[in-house]
Amino acid sequence: MNFSHAPYKNKSPLNNVDREIRMGEIRLKYVQLMRDAHSFLGDEDANILIKESKDIWDKLSNSQGLEV
Repeated sequence: MNFSHAPYKNKSPLNNVDREIRMGEIRLKYVQLMRDAHSFLGDEDANILIKESKDIWDKLSNSQGLEV
């Protein structure tokens, strides 16, 4: 018997598709959040908020790497 075309072997591409769909959803939420920040705060304040958020994220990411 030849099981080279068994359905369970095709899980990887499906997982990649699921991952890409999820990443697309996250990108959309990010774009909506950035648009809302600029709409409510104005460009200058939104840019400050985004930079501060990035700095915080970088610090958290680096500190987690050091704790492991």
